[in-house]
Amino acid sequence: MKEESENNVHRDLDLLKRKIKMEKNIDLSILKKLPEQNVQAVLEIIPLAPLSMVSELPGSFYKTLKYPSKKMLCGLFENMLGWHFDNSLRLEIFKDMVKVRKKQKIDLKKEQFIHGSTYIPLLMEFFSLNGTPCYEPIKPFEEGDIGFMYYTDLWSRARRRHDTYVQVNGSRHISLDVVKELHDEIMHSDSDGSNINKQIDNWLKSPDKSNSEKYNWQQLPFYYYTPVSREYIEIHGIIKIPINIDADLLSLLKKNINNSVTYLGNSEGWVEVEITKV
Repeated sequence: MKEESENNVHRDLDLLKRKIKMEKNIDLSILKKLPEQNVQAVLEIIPLAPLSMVSELPGSFYKTLKYPSKKMLCGLFENMLGWHFDNSLRLEIFKDMVKVRKKQKIDLKKEQFIHGSTYIPLLMEFFSLNGTPCYEPIKPFEEGDIGFMYYTDLWSRARRRHDTYVQVNGSRHISLDVVKELHDEIMHSDSDGSNINKQIDNWLKSPDKSNSEKYNWQQLPFYYYTPVSREYIEIHGIIKIPINIDADLLSLLKKNINNSVTYLGNSEGWVEVEITKV
C-alpha cells in the first residue's frame, strides 16, 4: 500500500513537471517530498539598493516593512531557483501539490498563503522563521546612524482597469481618436455636465461604433502609468534572519546562490544572499 501511494505521488509530480514545457530545465522534484524543516540556519541579506517590502494590499500609499515577511522570503528563494512562473501556472502547480500532500495526509490550502497579495508561493512549507531578525553593520555606524533610514518616493505603477474612467482622464499612450470620440459623446449629450465621470463610465462600457464585437475600453492602452507614493527603507548593513529550513531546499539554494540576480520586495530591490548553517 505504501509503495502504491509513493508511485501515485511520483506520477502526479511527473504530470506537474510536464506542464512546464517552456522551462524544461527547471527541476520541481523537491515539491513531491514531505517537507522537513530539519536544518537551523541564518539567512543573510545584503541590500544593494533601497528596499520597499510591501505586505498589505495598498491604497494610495505603499508602506514598507522593516524586515521581510515569510512570504517575501519565499519569493526570494523561488527567484534564486529561477521559478519565474505567472499566477495561472502557479495555481496549476499548487493544485498538483494539494493532491500530492493529500496522499501524504497533509491538508494544503491556497488560502493559507495568499494573504496580502495574489502571489501563490510554492515553498512556504519548506522553511520557517526561528527568531527575531536583526541588522548587522558591515562597518561601525557613524554617530546618529541607527542602521536604516525610511523615505518616501514616487513610484510609477503600471495597470489596466476597464471598469473605471481613471485612465481616460490621463494616460501616456492614449489615442487622440479616443479623446475626440469621447469629447464628442459628452458634448452632444443631453446632460448638463454635472456627472461627467458617469458619462465616461457609460461610454467605456458601450460597444465600439467601428466594431460591434468590441467595447470602447478596448481602444485604450493595455497599460497606463500613474505615480503613487511608495515608502522605501535604506539599510546600512546586513539583514540577518534565523530560519529552520529543509535540507534539500538549502542544498538547492546554495547551488544557485550565485547564478541569478536576486531581488526582494519588488524588482528594484536587488540583494545578495548568503545562507549559513548554525
